[in-house]
Amino acid sequence: MSSNEAVVQSALQLLSKSLDLHIEKVLAPHLESELHWTDVLHQLDKIKGKSPKVYSHTDVQPQLRIITERLGALGYPFSADDPQRLMSIYGNELRLIRNRWAHGDTFSAMEAMRATDTVFIVLTHIGDKEGAGSAATLRGSVIKELVAEPSAESDMDEDEPVDATDVVEKPESAEEQEQAKQQEAPFARFSGVRTAFEPWEIVVTGNVETLDNLPKKTAKESVRSTIEEIVDLEGPIHRDRLTKLVGYTYGLGKVHDARAKKIVAQINGSACFTDKEKFVWPADTDPHEWKIYRTSSLGDARVFTQISPLEIANAATDILKRNGAIPAQELRRLVLRNFGRTKATKGLSGHFNKSIELATVRGLVSITNGAVSMVEFVGAEKDLQNSTV
Repeated sequence: MSSNEAVVQSALQLLSKSLDLHIEKVLAPHLESELHWTDVLHQLDKIKGKSPKVYSHTDVQPQLRIITERLGALGYPFSADDPQRLMSIYGNELRLIRNRWAHGDTFSAMEAMRATDTVFIVLTHIGDKEGAGSAATLRGSVIKELVAEPSAESDMDEDEPVDATDVVEKPESAEEQEQAKQQEAPFARFSGVRTAFEPWEIVVTGNVETLDNLPKKTAKESVRSTIEEIVDLEGPIHRDRLTKLVGYTYGLGKVHDARAKKIVAQINGSACFTDKEKFVWPADTDPHEWKIYRTSSLGDARVFTQISPLEIANAATDILKRNGAIPAQELRRLVLRNFGRTKATKGLSGHFNKSIELATVRGLVSITNGAVSMVEFVGAEKDLQNSTV
């Protein structure tokens, strides 16, 4: 292990020592005394159809997951008093860094410097002065190498600035804020099938040179680790959206076809899997056990046709479960509303119909006389005109 990788490892170890206590402190008011924050991850994994795992509370990987992911109706408790969501932004950057380190990726002096800087910022933010001081010492140890390392010229694709406007998360609705305030049993806050879409926070952690070096081994490892982190958060994610986010992470302002093909090749070579509709899933997720859907506000990041038909089917069945049979046109309106859409264009209607067909094939819903019902509600008497969500 070179000195740069050793510095990154030491920085992550400093972070893990402090994060466990911080996570316990933040989540304590929301959990029963006998529960641990790792139990929350188990519950989140369950509704996401992930294979059961054993999590260590001292492992930085699950620590970074819980501070960056939405925790059901509880939202983002680690950013509750921080409208800039510093923990989420820098936490996502550290997820990429940790994944690269875990894959045996190499780090330049500049990248090692950035890793220690980010750890320093997080430790300072959570009030660990001693840990922050140690991170500053690590940072000093790499300065000499950083100064000696030749600087690379900027290689932004066509000199276009990174445009992250289509993936900026919108403020929570009043309904979502009210849900977060409700006093429920501990796991009820983390186990609902309806949650809010959480876009990947774009952090430029690499440069275009890495993409230029594909398919060399070091470049492949870096890109694949980035892919896996993004998919772990947003999956199932449409391959086109994933390709764009990966390009942004490596400093591209626009991902042209030739570059996209190289990234797609790494998606295919990663630990993730892609279904026939071109949606990319985490390797440890069973789509048949994935029951959730993620609501959006008007103008949110995802294009409706780039939302998995399975996710739309989950939304439809949840609406039907709470309301009984609904005319197909009304169900379409309610589903689109959950995903931040107000008009049923031809393209949106076609994608919705595909999703309902999927739900029908899977035996979840039935269509009778123009009304859609969950299978267990077929034949039930219900006033369709008074159905509400």
